[in-house]
Amino acid sequence: MDLKNMSFEGKRVLAMDPKTPVAINPNIPKDSLRELAQDEHWGVRSQVARNPSTPEDVLRILVKDEHLDVKQGVADNPNIPGDLLQNLTTHTYWGIRRDVAENPKSSSKILIKVFEYEKSLREPDEEVIQALYENAKLPTFAKRVIETLFGDIL
Repeated sequence: MDLKNMSFEGKRVLAMDPKTPVAINPNIPKDSLRELAQDEHWGVRSQVARNPSTPEDVLRILVKDEHLDVKQGVADNPNIPGDLLQNLTTHTYWGIRRDVAENPKSSSKILIKVFEYEKSLREPDEEVIQALYENAKLPTFAKRVIETLFGDIL
C-alpha cells in the first residue's frame, strides 16, 4: 500500500474503519475480498482494489466504482489486467493516470498512450509527466520529448 500517494481522505478512512486492515491483508481469503469489495464504505473497497490478492473479476467490478479512490486503487494494483490499465490511460483524474504510469505492469504501449493523452491536455499534470519519465519501460524517444517539452518540471 502506497500511503505517500494516498489522498488525505483515504488515509483518514484507513485509520477509521476497522475492516480496512483486513482488506489490505494479502493473505485474506478471496471470498472475504469479494465480500469486502461490496462494503458500503469506499475506503474499504479502495483497499480491496489495492490488494495484490484481489481476484481479477473483483477488480473488473471495482474499476467501475463511483469513488475515485477505489478506481485509483485498481490502477495501483500490481496484478491489474492489461485491458483495465489500457482503459484507465485517459481517465480525467490525474491520480489514476499517474498510478497507471507507475504500475509495473504497464507496457511501453500503455505508457505512450498516457503520454499522448497528457500531451493533449491544456495543462498536463506534473506528477503524471514525472511518473512517465521515471518509468524504465517508457521508450527513449518519449523521454527525449518529455525533456524537450517538460524539462522545467523534471
